[in-house]
Amino acid sequence: MDELSPHAAQLRAAMAGPQQDTDWSGGLRAACEQLTSQELGALLPDAYRTLADGSAPDHARRVARQVTWSTVSPSFTAATLTALFAALAASPRPTDLRYAAGGLLRCTEPWDEPELAASAAALVEVAPAEPGEYADAALAVAALAGPETEQAFADRLRTVHADSPLRLAEIEAILATGPRDRAALGEDRRYGPHSGDWPPLPDPEAGRAADALHAELARHVMFSAATRLAALHAGEFPYVADQVFTAADADTLRRAARLALRRDEPWAGEVFSTLLPQLAVAPTAAKTLPSQSACIALAQAVEAWPTPESVAALREARRVVRHAGVTKKLDRLLRRAERNLGRRPEAALRLPDLGLGPEGSRRLPCGDHTAVLTVTDEATLTWERADGRALKSLPAAARRDHPDQVTAARDLLGKARAQIRTLTRALEGGYLAGAVHRYDRWRDALATHPVARGTARRLIWEVEHAPGEWRAFLPAADPADHPDPVPAPSAAVRLWHPARATPAERDLWRDRIAGLPWQQPFRQAYREHYRAPESGHSTTMFQGHLVRIEVVLGLAVRQGWNIDDDVLALPLDGCTAWLGIAGSLYPGAAGWAEAGEVTLRRADGSPQPLAEIDAVRLSEVLRSVDLLISAGSFAWCATHAHDSDSRQQLHRLYAQPLGRTAQLRRAALRRILADHLASGRMELDERHLRLDGHDIHLATGRVTRSGDPVEITLPTGRQAVPLPFLPYDEPLLERVVRTAAHLMEREGAAAHS
Repeated sequence: MDELSPHAAQLRAAMAGPQQDTDWSGGLRAACEQLTSQELGALLPDAYRTLADGSAPDHARRVARQVTWSTVSPSFTAATLTALFAALAASPRPTDLRYAAGGLLRCTEPWDEPELAASAAALVEVAPAEPGEYADAALAVAALAGPETEQAFADRLRTVHADSPLRLAEIEAILATGPRDRAALGEDRRYGPHSGDWPPLPDPEAGRAADALHAELARHVMFSAATRLAALHAGEFPYVADQVFTAADADTLRRAARLALRRDEPWAGEVFSTLLPQLAVAPTAAKTLPSQSACIALAQAVEAWPTPESVAALREARRVVRHAGVTKKLDRLLRRAERNLGRRPEAALRLPDLGLGPEGSRRLPCGDHTAVLTVTDEATLTWERADGRALKSLPAAARRDHPDQVTAARDLLGKARAQIRTLTRALEGGYLAGAVHRYDRWRDALATHPVARGTARRLIWEVEHAPGEWRAFLPAADPADHPDPVPAPSAAVRLWHPARATPAERDLWRDRIAGLPWQQPFRQAYREHYRAPESGHSTTMFQGHLVRIEVVLGLAVRQGWNIDDDVLALPLDGCTAWLGIAGSLYPGAAGWAEAGEVTLRRADGSPQPLAEIDAVRLSEVLRSVDLLISAGSFAWCATHAHDSDSRQQLHRLYAQPLGRTAQLRRAALRRILADHLASGRMELDERHLRLDGHDIHLATGRVTRSGDPVEITLPTGRQAVPLPFLPYDEPLLERVVRTAAHLMEREGAAAHS
C-alpha cells in the first residue's frame, strides 16, 4: 500500500482502532479536506469497509462517513483501485457501481484486471432489475467481470429496453468500447452529483480517445428522433402526451445532443432547428408536449454546450411551447445558454447574415410595397412604396393582400433582434470565460458582419501588439483610434475591462463614452469592478449582510448559480465560486439569512487562491455576488446588530410588499433631501442616490464612483453628522442619509481648501 502522510495515517487509524483523543485541527471535516487526491483514494476503501461493518464503533463510522463526504476528487493507483473494488464488493449495493466505475476513470495506472474480476462480478450482480441510472456504470464494471457476466448483463438490458430503439442502438455502441469509455458515460448523469458522490471530473467526455456514443451514432439517434416527431406532427400515428419517447430513449437523446453540441458537429444545427421546436408543442391544440423529458433534456444540452444554431432552436421552442411550467424552464435555460455561449468564443461568433447586404439591409417585396430590414446599432423594419418613398407604418394593402410576406418580414426582424441579443449576452458572458479571439476572425465575424458590427463597434476592445502589450480601441470612434499598424491576422483581441485598467485609463474611456451620442450594448466603461482585499481562497467582503432568501435564490438562478449543499455555487472553467448563506437553501426556501464568505475551489476540490485567478474573472464573480446581495438586502446592519430585535424589525418592514418598501424608502429620502434634490445637487433613481459623482445603493448602502467602489468610514459618537428628522426608524435609511451628509461635507471641505 502507498505511503501515507502522518495526517492521513491518523485518519486511517481512527477508522480501524479504538477511539483516541485526537484533536482534529479545525474539526474533522477540515481534516478530511486537507487530504490530497492520492491520500483520499487510499483511504476510501477503508471508509467504505468501515461503513459496511455493522459492528464498527460509532467514532470509526463517523470518521469514515466524513472521509466519503470529502469534496476533494480522489485518484487511485492500481493497488488502491483493487482495494476499492474489494471493499465495495464485500457488501455491495447498487450505488457502489457508480463508485467502482468512477474509480476506473480516476485510476492513474494500468489496473490489474484479473485482480478486479471477482469483485466486479459481485458488483454487477446487485444491479437493479431495471438498472436505469446505474446501467452505464454497470456496463463499465461488467467489462472487467468476464465475458459471461458481461453478456448476461447486456442481454438483461436488451430485454428491459426492447421498446426503446434509440437506447438499444446506444447499448450496442457502448459494448464495442472499453471499461474507461463506458465509465465516462456512467459519469455523465443528467442529475447530480448526489450526496456522497465524488466531485465530477472536468469535462470527462472531452478527454476520451474514443466516444462510446460516437458521432455517427449520435447523428443516427438525433435524425431518427426528428423523423419520428415529423411523422407525429404529420398525423401518421395518434398523439399521446409524453409518450413519443420512453424514458430510456429520452436519456439516449440527451447524450446524443450533448455529444453533437460538444463536438460542434456540422449537422447539429439542422436537426436541432426541427427537433427542439417539434418537441415543445403538441400536434393538436393541447398544452402538453410529445415528450417533456426529452424537450427539457435537449434544452439542458443547449445550455451546457450552446451554439448559435442550437440557441436559435431553443428560442423557437420557447416561442411555440404552450405548457406554462415548461415555458418557465425554457426561459431560464435560454438565458443561461445565451450567457454560456460566451465560453465558446469561436462558436459565439458564427452568426448567419440573414441575407443582409454589405450595407446591413435587406429588401423584401410585398406586392406594390417593400419591407426594408436594416441593422445598425439595432434592427428596424420600415416600409416603402413602389416609387421608393418611405411610409410611416405597415401599409394596409400589404397586410391585407400579402399576409405571408408580411409575416416573413416580421419573423426576420425578430430573428435579427434575437441574434443581437444573444450576441450581446455571449460577449458579456465571455468575461467569465476569458474569451480571446483571433484578429482576422474578430474582423470578419464581428467588426464587418452585417448583423454583429452594430454591437461590436460600440464596445471597447484590446488588441495584443506584442506579448503582454495590449492597446485599447473603440471601432465606432474616429479612424485615428483604430489599431495602428493593422494587427496581424493571428493577433489576439479581447474586450476591455476596467478591472485590468489603471484609474487614468478608466477615466479616459469613461469620458470618451460619455461624450458619444449612443449607449454601449452593456455596461462596460462604467462597469463595476472588484478586488478582494484577501489573498487566500476566500473573501469576507460581503459577509454579514442580511438577505431575503427567496429574492436571492430567484436572482441566483437567472445569474447561473446553483444550490449545492446549502451554499450557492457558480461553475466556472476550471473552478467553482461558492457563496455561503447561513440558512437552509432549497427551491422555495424563504426567510432571512446572513451572507457568508465567497470561496473559490478548483475542479478537484482544492482551494483556489484569489491572487492566482484572472482579475477580470474574479471581478465578475464578485460583481455577481454583489448583485445578489444588493437585490436581496432590505436594510443595512452592522455585524454586531444581527440580533433578534434587528431581525424582528426586518420582518416588520418586509411584511409590506417589495414595491411598497422601495417606495417608502425613496419617499422618505425625497422629503429628507428635498432641498438638495430641487437644487440638482442630488438625484434619486430606483436603486441609487447620486451626488457629486457618487452613487449610494439604496439596498446596501454601498458607495461607488463611476463604477469604482469607494470605502466610506462614517464618523461615530460626537463626530457623527447630526441626522434630520427621519419619518421612520430603519438602519439602511439612516446610513444612506449619514453617507450623503458625509459626502457633502467632505466635498465642501475640499472646495474651500
